[in-house]
Amino acid sequence: MPRTLIRAAGTSLAMVAAVAAFGATYEIVAGSTDQSTYPPAGRLVDVGGYRMHLDCRGEGSPTVVMDAGLGGSSLDWSLVQADVALTTRVCSYDRAGMGWSDASPQPRTPGHIAEELHSLLRMAGVPGPYVLVGHSLAGKNIRMLASAHPDEVAGMVLVDARSEHVDALTPRAEADAFGLTLSMQGSLYALARRFGVARAFGASLVGEPLVPPAIATEMALLQTQTAAIDETTREGLVRATDDATLASSTLGSIPLAVIAASASMAEIPNWSTAQRELAALSTRGRLVIAEHSGHAVHIEQPRIVIDAIRQVVSEVRAER
Repeated sequence: MPRTLIRAAGTSLAMVAAVAAFGATYEIVAGSTDQSTYPPAGRLVDVGGYRMHLDCRGEGSPTVVMDAGLGGSSLDWSLVQADVALTTRVCSYDRAGMGWSDASPQPRTPGHIAEELHSLLRMAGVPGPYVLVGHSLAGKNIRMLASAHPDEVAGMVLVDARSEHVDALTPRAEADAFGLTLSMQGSLYALARRFGVARAFGASLVGEPLVPPAIATEMALLQTQTAAIDETTREGLVRATDDATLASSTLGSIPLAVIAASASMAEIPNWSTAQRELAALSTRGRLVIAEHSGHAVHIEQPRIVIDAIRQVVSEVRAER
C-alpha cells in the first residue's frame, strides 16, 4: 500500500477515534443532568418492590388507559393524550423497564405485563371501567388484561395491533426492513446512546414531523436507555407466549375500534386479514383504515386515534 494511502488511513482512523471520544464524553457530561432535565410527567407508583410511571390527566369516566408499542414509552401518546383529556380521564404509562419505570423481575410476556398494568392502576387508585388503547405489540397486552378482568374493561382501541395470527407466521427474533434482528437493533441503539448520537440527533432519529423536537429527543433518549433496550428485546422474544389464550378469547360486545395502517396492510403478509379478525373479536367491533399512514398511526395521524377513542368512550357512556 502506498505511503500516502497508509497516511490517509491513519488520519481517518484518528479522526474517527477523536469523534467517538468526543461523543462519549458529551454523553457522559450531558447525561449527568438527565434526571433533572427530563423528570417524569406523572408519578412513580410502587407495585410491589419496584416502581412504575403513570401519567393521568383530565376528569371523567370511563378512564382511557394507553399502552405504547414495542420499545415505546408514555411519550408515544403525547399527540393524543392532551386532546383526549379534554373529555375524560386518560392515563399513559411506562411498562416495567421502559421510560421512567423500574425493571420488573417478572417475565415480559403479554400476560405478565397485563397483570402489572392492572396492579399499577389498582395501587394508584385509578378505578375502572377502562377503555384500553394499545399500539402494535401492546395490543396483545391489553387483550390479555381484558381476558383476565373482563368486568373492568368497557371498551378498546387497537392501533395497528399485532395479532397472534401474524406472529405465528414470523420468526421470534423477527428482523426489520434492513435484516436486523431485535438483538442487533439493540446493539445499534446502545452504540447510538454511548457515543452521543441519540442525544445529538434524537429528534431526527424519531423522524416524525408532528412531534415537537424537544419531545422527540426525549423519546429517543428513553428508548436508548440500557434498561429499555434490554426490556424491548425481552418483550419481543416472548411476545407469542400467550397466543393460545388470545386465540381462544373474544371481547364479547364491548365497543371496539381497530385502526389499521394502510402501509402495514400493504407491506406485511396477512396483516390485512389479521386486522379484520381483530375487529370481529367484538360484535360491536369496527375497522378503521388509516390511509397514508405508517405503523405509528398515533404519531403520524393522531386525529384518527383521538376520534376513535372519543367514539368508543361515547358508546360506553351511552350504555349507562
